[in-house]
Amino acid sequence: MSTGTKTRPARTNPRSRQRPVRVVHVIGSLDRGGAETVSLDICRAVPAAEVEQTFLTLAGREGSLAAEFRAAGALIRQCPLAPAHSFAPRLWRQLWALRPDVVVSHISLASAVVLLVAKLAGVRVRVARMQSAGDGRRDTRARRARRWLLRRLLRHVATDVLGVTEAALDFTDPPDEDARYRVLYNSVAIDRVIGWDRETARRHWKIPADAHVIAHIGRAAPEKNRPFLIEVHDAVRELWPDTILLAVGPGGTDDLTAARPSIVDDPLVLLPGEADEIASVLAAADVLLLPSRWEGLPGVILEALATGLPVVATDLPCLREVSSRVRGLTLLSLSQGPLCWADTAMGQAQASAARRQEIRQSLRSSPFLVEHAVRQWRALWRVGTR
Repeated sequence: MSTGTKTRPARTNPRSRQRPVRVVHVIGSLDRGGAETVSLDICRAVPAAEVEQTFLTLAGREGSLAAEFRAAGALIRQCPLAPAHSFAPRLWRQLWALRPDVVVSHISLASAVVLLVAKLAGVRVRVARMQSAGDGRRDTRARRARRWLLRRLLRHVATDVLGVTEAALDFTDPPDEDARYRVLYNSVAIDRVIGWDRETARRHWKIPADAHVIAHIGRAAPEKNRPFLIEVHDAVRELWPDTILLAVGPGGTDDLTAARPSIVDDPLVLLPGEADEIASVLAAADVLLLPSRWEGLPGVILEALATGLPVVATDLPCLREVSSRVRGLTLLSLSQGPLCWADTAMGQAQASAARRQEIRQSLRSSPFLVEHAVRQWRALWRVGTR
């Protein structure tokens, strides 16, 4: 029997009906690399119900990590650079269809073009993410003019310009006292790089338990300077004949075999190519070498330090900045030669368990944790404030 009393419908919190913030990333591809790995960590950490992240790839393919991005809730579309004359209108149509709240461009100074199109498409938050302290191109007059033009354009179209380090930010020639230009460090998700013990990892890579292991993780690219690893390995073997070089990364081995064709038959050199995960590499190694000619903020260094693995790397401005904030990173000039690198690597490889714990704790007390980055990205994307 009715009581004659009307029941009010339950009140719904307006925030619960709010659609996710729409973020579009413009990136070369989703192959394994520092920027891509960091972006994947952020996707995994931020629920798709809060932030809908779409990745527009420019390389004409999605990349080897595409399935992992989708599993993390991201959407993927392609907007190939070629043909160049139609790129801008094609990008505009993609953005007009997606209606993003935010566009983040990861393609160095060329982000100025992407953000100009985003501005014309009505996107309110337009972010240039600077991954490196250079573009790796020859410093010709035409190249200098192009950089100057893109830097000036960036000042007019970006709402935020973020460098992974101060050195990467300096590449944009930031105006004095412009709050839009600032550092947002790359980060590491610690859960992703732990879980393997040394014994299990060495069995996985078929490495003897008592061998010394020098590791390198990086793609086959000129800036990674991988042939230098062979010279360092030779020098180390003069005193530690059993030392194994474990070099992991995509792109084949042509850079290494060009330097020494016989390396593929050397039982003390392991070249497995791209690894699905690197935690086992870090657990199996005694020291990590990174003899790059230039870098932004290489995620592999943060990953290694998070596990307590000492790192010997090139003395670059961006890495000096990292070494001022964490322990376990030793920097050398390439001009010091393979003998000096070998001697330093041997010393770091003998780090005690207490020293390795100190390195782990240093990284975990630093600004390079994914939790710090997530808070900053959420604020930048205006999550929960619309």
